[in-house]
Amino acid sequence: MYHCMRLHTPYETNMSDLVSVAAIKDLLTECPICTEHFDESTRIPRRMPCCVQSICQPCLETYTGGAATLSCPMCRHRHNLPGGVKSLPKETLILKTLDYLKIQKGLHLPCTDCPDKETAVAQCDNCGTFLCSLCLSAHKRNTVSKAHTINTFDEMKGRPVQSFRRLHQCSQHQHPLQFYCYTCDNVVCVSCTVVDHKEGKGHNVVSVNEAHQGKAKSTNDVLGKLEEKTKRLSETESALQKKIENIKLSMRVARDDINKIFDNLTDRLNQRRTILLSDVDGKSAENLKLTEEALDSTRQLLTKVKSSSEYMRQMRSKADKVEDLQVMGSSEASLNSMLKESPQETPFDRTGVSFVQANVQHLQNTINVAGMVRSVTFSPTERPNGMPDTEVYNAIILEPAEFPTVMAMDRSICDQKITCPTLEWDSSTAHNNIDVSGCVITNTTSAVPSPDTGCRIQDINSCLASRPLMVKNCQGQRCMYRVKFRVCLNELIEDNTLIQEIALTPTPVDTGGNQVTGLSVYFATCPYHKQQLCLRVLYNSTFLTDRPLIQNRVGQSIDLQLCFLMDGANDKILVIDAGDNTVYTTVTDVDFDRPMWVMMYVGNDVSGELITGHNITGTFANYNH
Repeated sequence: MYHCMRLHTPYETNMSDLVSVAAIKDLLTECPICTEHFDESTRIPRRMPCCVQSICQPCLETYTGGAATLSCPMCRHRHNLPGGVKSLPKETLILKTLDYLKIQKGLHLPCTDCPDKETAVAQCDNCGTFLCSLCLSAHKRNTVSKAHTINTFDEMKGRPVQSFRRLHQCSQHQHPLQFYCYTCDNVVCVSCTVVDHKEGKGHNVVSVNEAHQGKAKSTNDVLGKLEEKTKRLSETESALQKKIENIKLSMRVARDDINKIFDNLTDRLNQRRTILLSDVDGKSAENLKLTEEALDSTRQLLTKVKSSSEYMRQMRSKADKVEDLQVMGSSEASLNSMLKESPQETPFDRTGVSFVQANVQHLQNTINVAGMVRSVTFSPTERPNGMPDTEVYNAIILEPAEFPTVMAMDRSICDQKITCPTLEWDSSTAHNNIDVSGCVITNTTSAVPSPDTGCRIQDINSCLASRPLMVKNCQGQRCMYRVKFRVCLNELIEDNTLIQEIALTPTPVDTGGNQVTGLSVYFATCPYHKQQLCLRVLYNSTFLTDRPLIQNRVGQSIDLQLCFLMDGANDKILVIDAGDNTVYTTVTDVDFDRPMWVMMYVGNDVSGELITGHNITGTFANYNH
């Protein structure tokens, strides 16, 4: 973006020569840089050949700084100007417009002929000069010019600017410019055609009228194309602005989500801290009470023994033998009783409470990898044969794809030979018309619409799993997940209608149909089984098998649970009916070198659930054979 600023120059301009802003605000008569009005003496408009815009001479001289090069202030195109700014052509049309406006507004326009520059009142149509009252009288008396056509300014008021003409004269020969040289791309006079622009020297010279007709047609064609380009660029500008808004919105939403999650984690940690601190008090209270009671009992007995013993010693120290016998006799029973008396005891030798850092290291490790910021990019990619260009077909690129796992996140079965990765749906990529809650996805719009962050699938009601499957990195190079879905028919399904799809693809695509790369298991109306809905399997768009499941009738429903076992050791995928552990189909020659994304589409009245990790139960011995 270029910022226009006012450039201050050391000279002054006669204010009476200027046209008011109100008079010219709708016309191109002011410099786009300094916003001052053009004039013919100081702020001469110079046309830039790069962007066909006019800038006043002082601004251009300021930008060049006296150098022979100029970077256009409007488009930054660099020009070499050995002759300086003055070598750029004057924009005579702007000067003509300024004169026209001065006439229309009754402003001062200097006489061309007289040295005093008196205010002109008329124009000679033949000479193109402006004449004051005195010069007009002389012009009418002169034998050469008395037959010329004179237009007073009062007569010219109200006429269109096209009727206002300036004298177009050759600067070299002072003859009218009546010809155009295509070779040199210049308007020339009759003398030029026999000197510098002679046809015999290879110059193509035609009349101004003929040249104007041809140039006007080509220029109008270019302007028409530029108008179309302007429309396309405006659409591109709007699209880019929308992308910027989406990126900024996604940043705000991501920050809000991060703050929300970690605020919740902080609350949970504080709650746990409160519980543990309460446990410190609770688990210590009983033993502390017993110990304090024992201490109090011991202190009471100690005080009693010490005071009684001291009292006896003092009494005996002052008594004779008879009195001593009497004191000992009267105190013997009490002293023996004190010997037998015991303080309250505790049932333990020592006790206390300690904080065991159970799972703390695991928690710390989990916190270190908790959450991940991922970029989601939708980019046009090569289309399948026959797909119209008007349909959306964008590859979905998620970076980074994999995220760090933590201890016990995944489950291993069959003696560690099959890994069950923990997956859930990534709600940030889900289409706005579906609702995602953990592992469950339904074709219902959320009560609180999710913001359009630019990360969401837009052309189909689909969602991606939270992370891809890295089959080659799993133990035994085998991994498995389940998908459970339910379909209820509340209306008849039209032919060639996709109802539900479970895809496993290395290149997920945002498109209106099923995924064409990788495995596509989908529920749809079937061209081979009339009035029935079938489960069909494709791999890399190659049809493998189908199975009729229910009739295409209102009220029909089905619950189905499929198990997907990826065998990287043998490069195959088994699609298994989890209800009876039978293999529905086997896909061979599968490329597991790339991450594989689980993707689901849900049509009307369809719900789907991912069953993964430790949620997978059952007997899997047969799967390992």
